[in-house]
Amino acid sequence: MKCMSLLVATLWALACVTAGAARADTFGSVEPVVSASVLDIGPFEDHGLEIRAAFADRLFRCGIVDQVEAVLANERVTTTIDEHNTRVQVAAGGFAGSTNPTYAFTVIDHGPHAATHLDIQALTDSLGYVLSQDSAFLLDADDPASFDFPANYVVVNFPRTPSLERSAALFETVGRIDPALFETDTSGYTQFGRSYLSLQSDVPDAEFIAGYVQAARELGLEYTPLVGGQPALFQGGAAFPGNDWIAHPHGEDYLGRLPTRIHAALGRIRAFHLRFTRSALREIRRSAGDPRELLRSLHQLDCR
Repeated sequence: MKCMSLLVATLWALACVTAGAARADTFGSVEPVVSASVLDIGPFEDHGLEIRAAFADRLFRCGIVDQVEAVLANERVTTTIDEHNTRVQVAAGGFAGSTNPTYAFTVIDHGPHAATHLDIQALTDSLGYVLSQDSAFLLDADDPASFDFPANYVVVNFPRTPSLERSAALFETVGRIDPALFETDTSGYTQFGRSYLSLQSDVPDAEFIAGYVQAARELGLEYTPLVGGQPALFQGGAAFPGNDWIAHPHGEDYLGRLPTRIHAALGRIRAFHLRFTRSALREIRRSAGDPRELLRSLHQLDCR
């Protein structure tokens, strides 16, 4: 279904369908659980989403994103990102059949108080480095020429911001309908407010649209976009900035895109994140299978 020429005129609708990210033009996501190439995260993977979410929430409340933003602002690496144009929240993100908590951010990049793409990229690389991620996610909602490559996507809207588990249930419903939209390394999603955004998997347009239309119908959710009353695709510009932690164990790929003067400060935040993660893994290993006690322990992890 080739209708991209029509969509350029309709992409403004994304600002209307993405509740909680009103007028947001760029979307991003960085997960807080470190790469398996950096630490053994098997205990996280052996437990349910609720445990990983508790870890992500506690880390977020400890201010790790704020610390990164402060380094960038204090060193004048970013000068346009502020509380008026950027919002970060703990949300659901899925990839290759699994859902994890992620730090999803929405950024206004048009208008008088816009953030620049250079600043957004610096924030993304900094978070990716500090959180030891294989890759992060960026999407300019309405400019296929921005970032690294043009990308088709859909947005499925919930009536209100869902729990991480409800987002995961939508992803799993899509997978039951068509495994090629769920279990492959081109399949994934991120939740932004009440809106679930998924880049097109490596399947034909019609197959991708059909799978998400059916999943939305089964769960009573709203599929977008519609063009002339027919399901279609949005198109934007996407990127997956990252680092190969086996080849570059010190995060050289991320750091190479950031000014040298902030490397030490970001390195201290990364060291804190690794200590925090190791503490969480210790709590998981000694929890003796009591999920309530484990949740309490994770919510009380030391922020220092």
